[in-house]
Amino acid sequence: MEKFIQNASYDDYDRLVQLCDALALPTGFCILEKRFVDVTIRYGVHPYTVDRWKKVLEIKADFEKKMNGSIYNLLPGAIENSL
Repeated sequence: MEKFIQNASYDDYDRLVQLCDALALPTGFCILEKRFVDVTIRYGVHPYTVDRWKKVLEIKADFEKKMNGSIYNLLPGAIENSL
């Protein structure tokens, strides 16, 4: 499994699915940092937690560069739900 994961290549669709998973709570869309804290409170910190956060933030930045704007502008209530 480790070899499979190391050799896996992800396209934009795969990366978008990962990003979408990190942009919502049961109450609706939220900013990534709020979701990071929510998951960490429920499951704790693991050796790869910070690396995963960095990768998700990188994916977000890549999509925002492609769309020339903030992803949060497309997600109703993301900012309000994060306060």
